[in-house]
Order: sequence, then C-alpha cells, then structure tokens
Amino acid sequence: MTLPRFTPRHIERTDEQAAIQGTTAKFIIVEANAGAAKTTTLALRIAESLDFGTPPEKILALTYTEPACDALRAALKKIGVRFELARRVRIGTFESFAIAVLKRLEGGIVPSLLTEEALRPHVLQAFDNVASNTEERWPEDLVFPGAGDALVIDFLQQSLQLKGTMQLETELEGGITPESADSLGRNYALLKAFRSFENARRRGGDDHPLFRAPADATYDLACLIHNDLLEAGAPGWPTDVRTVVVDEMHDMNQSMYVLLNHILITNSQAFFCGAGDRDQVIHQTAGADVRFMADALGNEGRRKLTRFPLTASYRFGPTLARHMGRFAAKPYASFANHPTVVSAWGYASDAACDTLIMKAIREHAEAGHKMSELAVLLRHPYQSVSLENALLQAAVPYTVSGFDSYLLRPEILLVRGLLAVATNDFAHVAEPDTRRRIIEAFVLFGNVNIQVGRNEDTDQTALLAEASRAVEENPDILPTFFENQVLRNAAPDVKRRLEAAVAEAQKPGHAVLERLLAALQLRTLASRVMVGAAPLRALAHHLEGLQRSAASHTSADAFFKSLNEAEQRQRELRRSDSLRLSSIEAVKGLEFDHVVIPHLARSVFPDAAATDSDENHLFYVGATRARHRLTLCVSASAPSPFVEACGLSVTTQ
Repeated sequence: MTLPRFTPRHIERTDEQAAIQGTTAKFIIVEANAGAAKTTTLALRIAESLDFGTPPEKILALTYTEPACDALRAALKKIGVRFELARRVRIGTFESFAIAVLKRLEGGIVPSLLTEEALRPHVLQAFDNVASNTEERWPEDLVFPGAGDALVIDFLQQSLQLKGTMQLETELEGGITPESADSLGRNYALLKAFRSFENARRRGGDDHPLFRAPADATYDLACLIHNDLLEAGAPGWPTDVRTVVVDEMHDMNQSMYVLLNHILITNSQAFFCGAGDRDQVIHQTAGADVRFMADALGNEGRRKLTRFPLTASYRFGPTLARHMGRFAAKPYASFANHPTVVSAWGYASDAACDTLIMKAIREHAEAGHKMSELAVLLRHPYQSVSLENALLQAAVPYTVSGFDSYLLRPEILLVRGLLAVATNDFAHVAEPDTRRRIIEAFVLFGNVNIQVGRNEDTDQTALLAEASRAVEENPDILPTFFENQVLRNAAPDVKRRLEAAVAEAQKPGHAVLERLLAALQLRTLASRVMVGAAPLRALAHHLEGLQRSAASHTSADAFFKSLNEAEQRQRELRRSDSLRLSSIEAVKGLEFDHVVIPHLARSVFPDAAATDSDENHLFYVGATRARHRLTLCVSASAPSPFVEACGLSVTTQ
C-alpha cells in the first residue's frame, strides 16, 4: 500500500480506509457491513483522485438511488473536499446516466409512465394482441397467468425482472416458444405479451420510444450495447473518464452491469472502485444479484480484482451491532465511539402505535436533538395517514420520501377536486403542482380521454399536460374543465357518481365526506383504474384517515379549506428542521441519529405477501440506519418475528 495523498478533515481515517484510499490496484471491490462507512470510503477514493490531479468532470460515480447520490455528496463535504471541486464530480444513478446518454442519442426526452395505472392500458393491449393473434403457432399453450389487475401486476413485476436480468437477451436463443419459456421458468403467454408490449413501446425498433417506464432507460441503453448498436464516439457516451466509483454494488443487475462494463471498456485508463454489502440486497425483483460483487467484472474483462474489507460499524455502537449480528447470523463488531440504545416498545392498537411514535419524537426534541436527525421508517405508505394528522396537529415539521404525503395521493386529490367544484373555490389550492395533480386525478378516476375541438387527439399525455398547465395558471376554469372534459367524456355510471358526489358536498350539515364518498363509491371507481389489491387496501386506509379529519367540520367549504391549509402547513413546516417520514427503500445509504420503525406486527412487517429474504433485508437496512438510538414499536398481540430474531424483549410503555 502507498501512503494516501489526501488528508481528510473531521474524521479519523481507519487502517482499512487508508488501505482502500491509497492502493494502486486498478480494479477494487470493497466488501462492507452496514454502517462500516463504505460511502465515506468511496468519497476518500474520489478525493485521492482529485489530489492526483484528476479533473472532477472525469470522475464518474454511479449508484442505485438518489438518496445514495445525496449521501456521497455529503460524504465529500464531510471529509473536506472543496465545494467547487465536489459539485463538478459526476454523481448520479445508473438510470439518470442512461437518460442523459439516450437524450443525446435520440435528440429529445421520451415521456415517462411511472405508475401501474398509467401502464395498465398498454399491458392489457399487449395481452389482447397475443390472445387475438390468428397466426399463433401454439394456441393451446397460451395460458394467461390471471386476469385483470392480477395479470397487470404479474406482468409488470416480471417485466421489471426480465429487463433487469436481460434474460431474453442473454439466455434465449431464437424466438419465444413454449419450450424456451419453460427453460427460463416463465409463462409462455406472458413472454409473448412482453414482446408485444416492448414492440409497441419501442415503436417496432424506432430510436425514439413512445414512453419509458421505471428502469427502462438503463435497459434500453444496455440493449443497444449488448446488440453492438452503440457506435464508438456516440454523442453523450463518456470516453474521458479516469475514475469510476459505484456505491450500492449489491443492488446491481445485469442491465447496470452492461453499462458499467462498457464504461470500463471504453475508458481503459480508468480506475474502478465498487462497494456493497451482500446483506442489503432489497431490489431482487429488479434483478439485483450479488454475483456482480463477485467475479463478473474480472471474468468477462480479464481484469484483476482486488478486494478490501470494511469489517466493523462506525455508525452504531456495540449493542445494535450485537443485535444485528444475531439477526443476520454473522459476526458484527463496532468501532463507534458512542453507544446505541435499542428499545422495543409494545403497543395494543394502531392508534397506540402512533402514540408511541409521537412519544419518541417528543423525547428526541426534548433532548435538544435536531429533528432532521430523526427518521420514522414505514413498511407501508398507508401507515402515514393518522401519523401525518398527528404531526400536523402537534406542529411537528416533517418531510416525506419514498411515497407522497397522503394529502397528495390520487384518491384524496379526487375528493379535494370534487370539493373544489362543489364550493367553486379552486383558488384555495395554493400550489400549482397540487392543481395539476387534481386534474390528473379527475382524468384517472373518470377514465376519460381529453378531447379538443371535433377530433380526439391520440396523444393524451400531451393533452393532459396542456390542460394541467391551463388550470395551474387559472384555477377559475376548473369547473369548466370538470363539466366539459370529465363529465362529458366519462362513462354514464361514472358521470352519475361524480355528479351525485358534488351534489352531496353542496348540501349543508354534518358528515359531508361520508355522504360524498357514499355517492361516489370511490372503491368501485378505483378498482377499474388502480392495479392490484394493495393499492385498494391503501385507499381504504387513506379514506378512513380522511374521514376522521372531516368529522369536526360542519360544511364542505370548511373541510375543503382545512385540507388546503394542512397541505400549506406541511409545506411551511418542512422548510424548517424536519424529521423524515419515509419508506425504508428511500433511506438506503443514509443514516440518522434516531430511527423509529413502527408497526412491527406479524403479516404487516414482515409483509405476508412478500418473500422472507426481501423482508429480512428491508428490516436489516432500516435498523442499521441508526447511529445513537433505534426504537421499535412492536405489536403486543402479534409481534413481528424480527424482534425475537434480534434477541430483543418488548417493554410496555
């Protein structure tokens, strides 16, 4: 090992970190436990390159999530890299990297369809194409895996994995047949639908697709590389990279690997350092595979891989290390210079669980700690509804990540839009973005196509964007849009329910929301456009929370204004020192002084509908975000098995 040139500030570099920072090995893989400062170590590697004179624009850092990008930027600042240098280092996700390259290649931005609801009609059309194909050679083998929403969900999940693994490109020889589908462990009809869906999305191979779904940019660019269609010197592709860094390498899939391998091939002078933790794989449904942390890079490129360990946690103390070691069934040490308190509090009901969360928040604040150093990690977004109401009532500032605030979820926005029509007061929705979302909710639940003039424009995405902009700028035209586009173009039964809901909201008296929802029959409307049982369960929870909020209001006008004021209050509060209300996936790569994980109940977390390994990894990731304190809120009647696996005892508060 050579002595590192860069001397960090604010941290005491360990021998393991110094070895990684100073090595002259060209291709490095760092095997790290959670909390072992792998992101900081990658920042040290970047700082070393900068000190050797590498221009920051020639350093490329890639990772899986935007929060991990933020963590790497924060680590550069923490170790003392000058801001003017750090901001010029190219840090992004594999998806944002691919989007930027494809934008240059295609000469523009391709529209994004990011929700199951938006993708649903394209999926159903693909299956219809397969079912109606009169030239099908093996019709007796077209067994469709379910129907309706179940079919859509299965398709989207398997599609994400097919694209992440590039299974059809790397394992399928020749066309899709029943035999080849069996060899891949896939349903024949689903594979045929996948090909039909992709052919429509890519316009039969056109270089400007109709749309892209999540992770499609990475997949599309990987396919160009795999098929030798990315020409040398193609616009947007980097050819002057000197240092390549990859964080969260355990979540790499085949599509990402193809991009990384091509970056190294086309930048043969570049040094590489990747880091990951094999126990933090939480994106297996997207094709994540730890083999890319093994010998894939070495085997394919005949590269000599040098491995370095980061063995002990510097994030949390020995108590949490001991419990996580027991949970993950592996040795786990701590070199942290502070203790970590681990508590498991029992609760009797969901309401009591919220009370415990607020107790933890209050104790955190009373101890004088920053609210931004507190994270409440939820397994399911619907768990935020009653908690958000409690936070707003207590004037506790919070930000939401990994999901929308319940005030901005589509079914709530539909109700807010109907109240706006009923009270003829859309101007009180102060945020232009919220106005846009309300228009989108009308179109979604009304299941309508926007029409302009005498002819219906087939580009509904563009028409919706145009309509949204118009209402954003002039909220007074909302009733006109509702009447001329939503009611006029909705199916008769949908129109009848929307009109009845508005009529109920215009009546005086209590129970405004209860009457509106009874007339609207929102669950029935939602079942036509929302994909899967889980969103419908979440919708029921969201509406229950909304009804509790509405109980104290005597009119639609008062309730409508209270919702708008709550949104504004949340926006204003979060500008100050705010706690993080988040999914676990969204904080991967981050850390907090205090982490609260509530609703640890059997079948809730772990979710009965998910695999044991996925749920185990999620809990492991969530619990290891804590530095000084981890608080678990555990069902007293049906405790999560995670608690016993950690060797913890539940206490009553």
